[in-house]
Amino acid sequence: PFFPAPSRFGFISSPCHRNGRRDTMSNEQKKSPLTDPAVLVSSLKVGALSACAGLTYGGASGILRATKHPIIHSISHGIHWAAWGTSFWWMRNNIISIHYQDNATPKDRVYASAVSGGLSGGIVTRLMGGKFTPGLVLFSLFGYVGQKTWNFVERRQQENEGKGPKPILQRMAESKWVPLRSLSDDEFRNLLNEKLLSIEVDISLLDEKIQSLERERALEQSQKAPESSQS
Repeated sequence: PFFPAPSRFGFISSPCHRNGRRDTMSNEQKKSPLTDPAVLVSSLKVGALSACAGLTYGGASGILRATKHPIIHSISHGIHWAAWGTSFWWMRNNIISIHYQDNATPKDRVYASAVSGGLSGGIVTRLMGGKFTPGLVLFSLFGYVGQKTWNFVERRQQENEGKGPKPILQRMAESKWVPLRSLSDDEFRNLLNEKLLSIEVDISLLDEKIQSLERERALEQSQKAPESSQS
């Protein structure tokens, strides 16, 4: 077996031990969310999508406000939104990875999105020449509402997972805007039983009516018989 050689200041670590420490440190650096390439790439993608939204919003608002340079106005909003989207997504992923250890609940993700949106929005707005507080409030609302909406959509997808698409007639019947209702087998059976009972009641009433008419007719005939004999 290989033992570490003694030196003047202690034992000299073996090459295998040094390589193991180096591999461990490199793995820790690779796993760090602050420098994770996947997080950086996803942040850049979100920034690109935000830039497209900012360009569209900036161009539309520039035309509606009749600014002198609508193209510059659109580019400015595109840069602003790109910086916010990139920093927001990077900060949000780091909060979820570091603070929640990648085990955040939907409620935790809402908090992380609101905090990340507010901080990144306030800082980017201040760097672009605006005020910090309005950017903080506005982009906090963006992050909060966006994460709430995403959680709702994700929950609906999980509820509908494994279920096939419903026929269009069934979807129309289940809609609250259509004056129709979809019945189950038990409900349909109960409805038929109620209809049968109502029909039986109507039949019994008709039988009673017929019997009463027959009695009246027999009474009239019995009254007419003496009159005919006297004549």
